[in-house]
This record gives sequence, structure tokens and C-alpha cells, in this order.
Amino acid sequence: MVVSEIFYRPIYRLFWHGSRALSTTLPLAFYAPEEIDFIGFQSVARHLPPMYYITQNKAVKAAVQQRGLTPKPLFSFPEVLITSRHAMHRFPSSKIISIGMRHGPYHFKRMTRAANYNRFDLYLFSSSADLAAAEEIGVKVGKAIGFPALDAAFDGSITQDELQALRDKYRLQPDKPSLLFTATWDKANMSAIDRWLPHLPRLAHRYNIMVTLHPWVSPAYRKALAALPFVNQVAPPELIKSVMLADVCIGDQSSVLAYCSALDKPMITFALPPAARSLPEIDELIKSFSLSIESFNELEAAIQACLQHPAELHQARMEANRLMFDALDGQAGLRAANAIKELLTSRGIKC
Repeated sequence: MVVSEIFYRPIYRLFWHGSRALSTTLPLAFYAPEEIDFIGFQSVARHLPPMYYITQNKAVKAAVQQRGLTPKPLFSFPEVLITSRHAMHRFPSSKIISIGMRHGPYHFKRMTRAANYNRFDLYLFSSSADLAAAEEIGVKVGKAIGFPALDAAFDGSITQDELQALRDKYRLQPDKPSLLFTATWDKANMSAIDRWLPHLPRLAHRYNIMVTLHPWVSPAYRKALAALPFVNQVAPPELIKSVMLADVCIGDQSSVLAYCSALDKPMITFALPPAARSLPEIDELIKSFSLSIESFNELEAAIQACLQHPAELHQARMEANRLMFDALDGQAGLRAANAIKELLTSRGIKC
């Protein structure tokens, strides 16, 4: 429990009940503190009734407004709340029917306490293995449905014209292989961004370069990247398309590697020492489907190996995909929506 919730809970409950008495509660809402949450949820939302979006994020507000909707403030009062964050301390009423889901694939980092999952009425996991790991720590409200954020890569909704438009936007030169660098949050001590960012100019003459960063990566790194005119910083709406355009993906412990595996991309990862939230089994999983290196000096040879033998670790990637996603069939959003509808129907709410 977040300490501030102790003081916030009675205030929130008072206003929530007042809102219900005035019939002004939100029947169904999705809380999206980050743009990636909103984007990943859309393949679920299309199978659910119209809903409200609660957010303080400027990009999410703009996306909601583009749909002709009005984003709701954080101090809102939903009857049913869906979120891909452990954020029920912001909506501390047991009267709210709550559904949680992953914003990133699988559990690339150590899971939070079971109590944080069990606060939800239902929590959706990305695979049966993901669910089993949760149940081992005491989670009782889980259901495996896949990873909806990847549906667009497998349901045909991303067209060749859209991919070409992104190639043009990034000015990807057809005679150069395309590299996608990805970095997780540097403060978690699981990021390798400092091992490659200072050296990117050495690659610019031979490769197209794209970079995707965790939303919380330190501003100093973002500023350093912005100073490199040959680097394309990938915005969240362009993530899947960027992976599709990449010839080789290069990373650390970033969960974007799961996207790369799902799309069967050759990968290179920098070996990192154990961190507080790292898991030995995830370290081994990453090593199984990627070429592991220690320093930037090893990167060029690893890139060439991936380009010359892109199918080298294909089987390992397929096995990892079954572990992380169960099925990559473009239907995870539908399965998630059906699970949500089933819960709501059991509570007497018509969908």
C-alpha cells in the first residue's frame, strides 16, 4: 500500500459515493498514465462498449480528443476501471470493479507483491507461463489472454503503405541495414544505454539507426540522442512498425526485446550484472534468443553475424514466444475483452 493512500482513501470514498448519489460516476473507464498504455489497449477497446479515458498525459489527452472524446482528470469516479498499471491506490474504493493488465509483455522484471495484483477483481496476463509465475507468488485473480499490444502486427491492420510512410519519415536508406536500439529505465540498473549511445556516430555511415527508450529514461540521455541528427527516436505509436522495419534489434533488459522476438528479429544484447528487479530466468531467456556481448567493441561483429545468419536463433525465438505469449494470432485483444465482459456479466453489468 502506498502510504499516502491511508489519508487519501476516506476523501476519495466520500466523493465517489457522492458522485454515485448524483449519478455522475463513469460507467466504464480506462486509466492511462502513459501513452504506451493507451496504444496497447486499443485492440481491447474496440471489442468493448464506449468508455472514458482518465489521464494526465498530454499525448494521451490529445489522442482521446482526436476521437471526439473528453479526457477525464485523475480525480474521477468510475464504476468499472481498467488499467495496465498497479494504480488502485489512486482509486481506493472497494465498490469499483477493477481489471488490471500488463502494459509490457511477460514479466521481464521481478513481479510486485501478490497483494498488488489481488487488489483487482481480474488481472490479465500475457501467457499461461506468465500466469503460473504470478500464481506461485500468491496471485489469485489472474487469467492468461496473450498480449493485445502486439495484435496489430498479426491481424493485418499495419499495411505496407504505412510501413513505407515510416521509412520515408525516418529517411531509411534502402542500401543500409536498419538497427533498432532499445533501452530500459536507467535508474533500474538494468539498462545498457551508456554502452552504446556515446558510440552511435561510429555506426551512422553504415546503418540506419532507430532508438526507442523507456518513458522514464533520464533527460540527459534524451538530450544526447536529440543532438544526433542521424538517429530516429521512435515515438510510442511507431514502436511496432519500427520493429517490423528493423533488420537487427539491440538492447539490454528492455521488454521491447519481446516485441522483437515476436516478430522474429535477430537480436544482440549487452550482458549486465544482476539488479534488484532482475530475474535469473529472464537473463537466461534473453541469452537464449540473442547474441550476448559485453562492450561496444564487440557490436560490429555481432551485427554482421545477425545480418548474415538472421535465422540462427529462430527456434529459440519461437520457443520464447510460446512462453511469453502463448499465441501470436492477432486475437489477444478479443480474448481480453471477452474476459472483461464475462466478469462484468457475473456482476450484473450488461455489456
